[in-house]
Amino acid sequence: MKLHFIFFLFILPLLPCLGEDQPDRIPQGYSVRTIQTPPEVFLGIGGMEFCPDGNLFVCTREGEVWKYILEDKEWSLFADGLHEALGIWIDPKSGEIFVIHRPEITKLTDSDRDGRADDYQTVNDGWGVTDNYHEYAFGLVRDRKGNFYGTLNTSLSWPGWARSKKWDIGRVWTKEYKDTEGKMGRAAKYRGWGFQVTPKGEFIPFASGMRSPAGIGINEKDELFFTDNQGDWEASSSLHHIVKGRFHGHPSSLMDHPKFWGKDLNAIPIEEYDRLRKRPAVWIPHGELANSPGEPTFDYTSGKFGPFTGQMFIGDQSRSNIMRVSLDKVEGEYQGVIFDFINRLQTGCIRQVFAPDGSMWVGQTGRGWGSAGGKEFGLQQISWDGKTIPFSMFDLKLTAKGFQITFTKPVDRKLAEDLNNYNLERWGYHYHPKYGSPKTDLKKEKPTKVKVSKNGLIVNIETTLEINRVYRFNLEAIFAKDGSKMSNTRAWYTLNRLKG
Repeated sequence: MKLHFIFFLFILPLLPCLGEDQPDRIPQGYSVRTIQTPPEVFLGIGGMEFCPDGNLFVCTREGEVWKYILEDKEWSLFADGLHEALGIWIDPKSGEIFVIHRPEITKLTDSDRDGRADDYQTVNDGWGVTDNYHEYAFGLVRDRKGNFYGTLNTSLSWPGWARSKKWDIGRVWTKEYKDTEGKMGRAAKYRGWGFQVTPKGEFIPFASGMRSPAGIGINEKDELFFTDNQGDWEASSSLHHIVKGRFHGHPSSLMDHPKFWGKDLNAIPIEEYDRLRKRPAVWIPHGELANSPGEPTFDYTSGKFGPFTGQMFIGDQSRSNIMRVSLDKVEGEYQGVIFDFINRLQTGCIRQVFAPDGSMWVGQTGRGWGSAGGKEFGLQQISWDGKTIPFSMFDLKLTAKGFQITFTKPVDRKLAEDLNNYNLERWGYHYHPKYGSPKTDLKKEKPTKVKVSKNGLIVNIETTLEINRVYRFNLEAIFAKDGSKMSNTRAWYTLNRLKG
């Protein structure tokens, strides 16, 4: 076995490496700039945050923290000796720096002000860690009350893997699927959990059932979201709304749930797990949109990044693309639509952050995980020119009889009123211990009615609605009134609940 295989995360197929740093598809008005990283340094970025003075800190999978001074375009090493750092948070007022890595959350302080951290303070280490390489700790976000949040990856295992049985204990595949060998398990404590750390440093298990929760995000309402990667018990990649006490579907974490202590998790019927789990708010179809989504980041730039203020952006490590999400609250629960925004960047995208000027900085890594684009690591800046409005679906929401599509520019009315220009498909997924799921009950749809608003910005369509389905829209035949072609013609809506 070659050494680099040890780091193969996310259970992803390697994608072709095309070796370009500019995307194949990007909305009108947007541009990408590649930032020069420190020479002869492997900068596999695991987290990023701007500090109060407007400069950038990044933490890396190599266990380092680097500072980048934007004005001077200079890098300096701030800290090292960490273990696969995959999240950073900086206090916007004090500038205090916190990093999450495998064993703990660490506060880094430069007490003598020489530009290097000299004080490493453990904030919390309330979870378990073994020597299983797959036990990542992701984060880091903080709410307005001062609570930190992060997510913990499950352990990777299969019978005889690494010639050891020590990681097999937490694999779950149930008696109905006794011939299915679950890949992900729980060797160390609280693997597959989202957690909270209070301002007093108390560790609180927050939500269970996660598989490979590679990113966690928080909105202005202190609502939490995480992305998960396709695999056993995870039909496709997905976005979830985290609420305390929720179970998200992967049973291995239940070994640490008080209600399941001492129980044989393989003896519990799959129907019971299905009843207990909270379905994803948004499915991210594997292979056609994402293979390994990372951190959800909200655009609160007040229009500095274009017309998508308030929406969520997610990068994908494997496909090296950036996606855009608009959430739809139906009957008190989130579901919503996801669009492919930019495809593709120079390598895997797992972290992004908005700079004070409104540009998006994308932290990238491809080490051992396999990603399109050809680079092993990198940092890129995405900017909007401040004037060009790309023609795109801005939003897509459920109605009582179908969907309402909002566009960024008025549509060509004749094209938009033609029912034949709307290509819809819907499908479901299996919930089972097997790796991923094919699309089930796949059906093609045509709207039965279309209505275009007077201003040409909104189209209401009526069609068959069915719960627990993904609806894919392809509108490549629709153009703007001014002749503009749509920058991204497809959208995927997850319908978990009906309106009214």
